[in-house]
Amino acid sequence: MATGHPPQAHQARRRPPAGHGSGRQGWIAVSRCSCFGAASYLHLDGWIPLGFTTITGEHFGRASVPEAIIGAVLAAGAVVVAVAPGRARTAALGVTGFAVLGVLAGLGFVLTSSRPHIAADLSYHLTILLVLLTEVFVLVRTGRVGQARAACLRWYRPSG
Repeated sequence: MATGHPPQAHQARRRPPAGHGSGRQGWIAVSRCSCFGAASYLHLDGWIPLGFTTITGEHFGRASVPEAIIGAVLAAGAVVVAVAPGRARTAALGVTGFAVLGVLAGLGFVLTSSRPHIAADLSYHLTILLVLLTEVFVLVRTGRVGQARAACLRWYRPSG
């Protein structure tokens, strides 16, 4: 009985290798980790020269410690994503969720603080929150780390 498809079509389809694209996700995690590390450093009166300008921090030790912890958790997640592709998605979702909760807590502190200059802190927290929530959305939507278009792609073995 013919179904209209060549008999080899079903056999030719294959799935991408497990953890495909998780290296890219690991680098994203490393960049987020460095962002939190830099914020932690800046909250200890740090300064970062960029050549054309210098980013100067302020002493706010109560923010430095949580940012360092979030950065360390993101670094651990990046390691898991890189070395254990089978657990990459779960690790990425876990550490990103942890970071989202930390940023929300930080945002709450910024909004309720009595400090007069909160614009930079507010913009930082809102920007990083947007990035983290976008990543959570992509991770949940794709079902696999690093495969944003997995539902649209078809994987075939080369014929020959």
